Amino acid sequence: MIVMAVFLSLSLIGTIKIEPDRVVDEVENFLFKMNEINNFNINVDTFMSDIMDILLSEDCCIIFPRMTIPAIVERGGEICIIGKIPVTTMSIFFQIVTAYDPIPEFFNLTIIDIVALGGDGLIGCTAELPAEAPPELYNLTMIVEETGDTFTAPKAVCVKEKLDGNFTFVHLTDFHIGDPRGLREKPLQTIGWKAARRCVKEINLLNPDFVVITGDLVYGQLYPGEYRREYSKCWEILQEFDVPIYLCPGNHDGYVQMWEDGFKYWRKYFGPLYYSFDYGDAHFVCVNSYNWTDKMRRAFLFISLNWGGYIQEKQLQWIEKDLNLYSNAKLKLVLLHHNPLWDTWYESLMFNSYVGREELLHIIQEKNVDVVLAGHVHYDNVTINNDTLFITTTTASSSLSAPDAYWGYRFITAENYTITSYNYMEPKYSLPSYKIDCVEKDSHSKIITNDLSTDIDVRITFLVESGNYTAENGEIYMTRTKDEQIEVYVNVHVPAKSQVEVRLLPV
Repeated sequence: MIVMAVFLSLSLIGTIKIEPDRVVDEVENFLFKMNEINNFNINVDTFMSDIMDILLSEDCCIIFPRMTIPAIVERGGEICIIGKIPVTTMSIFFQIVTAYDPIPEFFNLTIIDIVALGGDGLIGCTAELPAEAPPELYNLTMIVEETGDTFTAPKAVCVKEKLDGNFTFVHLTDFHIGDPRGLREKPLQTIGWKAARRCVKEINLLNPDFVVITGDLVYGQLYPGEYRREYSKCWEILQEFDVPIYLCPGNHDGYVQMWEDGFKYWRKYFGPLYYSFDYGDAHFVCVNSYNWTDKMRRAFLFISLNWGGYIQEKQLQWIEKDLNLYSNAKLKLVLLHHNPLWDTWYESLMFNSYVGREELLHIIQEKNVDVVLAGHVHYDNVTINNDTLFITTTTASSSLSAPDAYWGYRFITAENYTITSYNYMEPKYSLPSYKIDCVEKDSHSKIITNDLSTDIDVRITFLVESGNYTAENGEIYMTRTKDEQIEVYVNVHVPAKSQVEVRLLPV
């Protein structure tokens, strides 16, 4: 039990006035601490406005980390948590639990420190993860002991054995939940968001260390009230990922459509519009390249004023400051929706150019950014400019914009903090979807199909009766047992153009 004596004396007595400048200082200090511990950088100037709707609508919630801005830490490491609790709370504690596994494991966090970040129940907490928690993706739950109130941030914490320069991640973009344009390509796969869900399923099989999604997660250009439904559905589908995910917005995510502002829903469901995070000593800057003013983001059904890129000076200054702060990073990447190599004047009813594009390119060159990942155009492209690798990846499920384009995603490999692989086929192509599958033959057997022209390594799971097993055509990575059941994780190598049947055999 952790008694928040200082915080609660202020809350219960109610005689201490929290001055606005003091709140800003408290928030800024904790965000700086979060930056030091979890290497997660949010713009202090926009943080409070970003979370204001949450503060007004929620009595108890976790603001950071969450599924779309997770904390990835080594075993036994520390995390920073920002949350809101009822102002009369006397004690809280935190748990992590394996994310929706059939055999869950619970671990209590050790609270190191809790501070009040204002007078509305906003708190900052530093906690230590138990060293015995195995590498896995976890839900984070905050429990108010007096009332029993709980709030769970799904898939918000990922524990790794070690964070180093050898890792893999997937670049996914233009997810387009609610977009009817995919009907032109594959009608049956578009209905029910099947194509987007298929990408999630395949990525889970490939089991990268994390996923980055560079915008256009929803559509927002079809009917009044659309954003409310699409963001809710997108949030639901994203929860199907078994690996951590990070996001940055695109134009379809942020139209001001009728009475709805898409970015209001983005902040509610996903978090800040721009920020940065680290994986070991690799630094990722997530940029909002649809940074138009509210007036210039207006749309009426299919007609929008501007759908090209725009980055305001305030964000450019933050990007430059962020890259200065992480100047010693061993690998630097910028993630955004609109590729800054290309002007987008033709994506505006008023022929407005991509404001901030040239300034961003200057920052990228000056700060020695290694890789830029983008989407938007619905086809693959790879360009090297001033020693920076600019990668654009095709759409997951929408209309295609080039004769050689197809639905897919990009699997990227880093070795010793150097990007060593990013093309499925040369000179630019990403992995096509609907080429990998896993089908259960029976409770002890699964068949993995690989129609790609390259070998793949996948991870699958079985839930079977307790016992000792060996895996035919696979290697058991981990097991989890409860009562009379055991969950078995198996790593499998699948050669190109082949099928592999993996079977659990009792020992």
